[in-house]
Amino acid sequence: METSTVTFLFSDVEGSTALIRKLRDGYRDVMAKHEELMRAAWAEASGRELDADGDSFFVAFPRPRQAVDAAVAAQRALAAHDWPEGGEVRARIGIHTGEASLAGDEYVGLAVHRAARICDAGHGGQILVSETTRSLLEDEEQEFEEFKLHDLGPQVLKDFDRPVRIYQLTIAGHQAEFPALRTAGHGATELAERQEELAATEKDGAVRVMIVDDQALVRAGFRMILEAEADMEVVGEAADGGEAVTEWQRLQPDVVLMDVRMPEMDGIEATRRLLAGEGAETKVVMLTTFDMDEYVYDALRAGASGFLLKDVPPEQLVEGIRAVASGDALLAPSVTRRVIEEFVRRPPASARTLPAKLEDLTARELEVLKLLARGLSNAEIAKELFVSETTVKTHVAHVLMKLDLRDRVQAVVLAYESGLIQPGEE
Repeated sequence: METSTVTFLFSDVEGSTALIRKLRDGYRDVMAKHEELMRAAWAEASGRELDADGDSFFVAFPRPRQAVDAAVAAQRALAAHDWPEGGEVRARIGIHTGEASLAGDEYVGLAVHRAARICDAGHGGQILVSETTRSLLEDEEQEFEEFKLHDLGPQVLKDFDRPVRIYQLTIAGHQAEFPALRTAGHGATELAERQEELAATEKDGAVRVMIVDDQALVRAGFRMILEAEADMEVVGEAADGGEAVTEWQRLQPDVVLMDVRMPEMDGIEATRRLLAGEGAETKVVMLTTFDMDEYVYDALRAGASGFLLKDVPPEQLVEGIRAVASGDALLAPSVTRRVIEEFVRRPPASARTLPAKLEDLTARELEVLKLLARGLSNAEIAKELFVSETTVKTHVAHVLMKLDLRDRVQAVVLAYESGLIQPGEE
């Protein structure tokens, strides 16, 4: 199935049952007008209507800004229309950007469900957007005269165990104050209580980790660290690459901690096999030491989402796995510089043609890609370019989207393999 980054919008009319009781025979006409206004907003912003069920809509947009423009237009149209007495239509709208697979005419994936749950959390007249969507909108902030984004804090959405940050999009001249979101919890106290609930439910929804290392003591040490975390579950172990492939097929873990050097089949070949299948969702984190840096480049080219040193402090191990599980790349800048200098100086001679998609990048995005490939952190890139760190995050997101790259690791590999940047280049 083809996977792509899409912005999804869900809308739903609040209090539709009450409207039926109030309007009776007039309900059909009111809903027909609601559908007309909403569809006009979607069409104007190049939205693709995927489904309409009763008073709900599910729409896909190529870009986050198009979805936001559609939501703003829809809410304005609903507010401006002269509804019959007692028949005002108020819709809640949720927007999220993420990866989804296209199966026939239907999109499937967690991004779809997250957008739906964000919508469910809102109230009539309210527009909610995810952290990802907000981040991608950030560099267009100078154009946001007609609306503002307000941070509502971390929220636990229905069917999602980990809290996510939600933003309210407020339209100038329209309602700005709404009741608390309809979520499983909000604020520090509720989130703390939710974490306790997670720990008491035998780690349902925890990050499922498999540990692959030929040393039993290493596996035992990592298992002890991870199983002490409420949101981590070690589902299996393997002592070599071949066993890792077999166990991965049986267990389907979220993250695999993979040693580089092992007997029979090494971690690089095992990673290639794990990630070769279409739609493979497992993330691989390579375990290495500085005395075998030459292996790391091949591991990243094989599709690994990053690497950790075997003597990494426990808290960094846990945070690294969480980051990878949530879709980020684990490419610590302090380690990246040393690795780049050591092994990226020998990319394949054949991989020297600049990808055509690089032409889609703006001059600033190309500059960010080069700095990223040199191992600079977002904060360091921001300092180098005299922009905010949030703006850098947005540029990185655009680079990954335009180049169809999974994460920062792939961006670094592409930059060196294509010859866009040379090791040691400043």
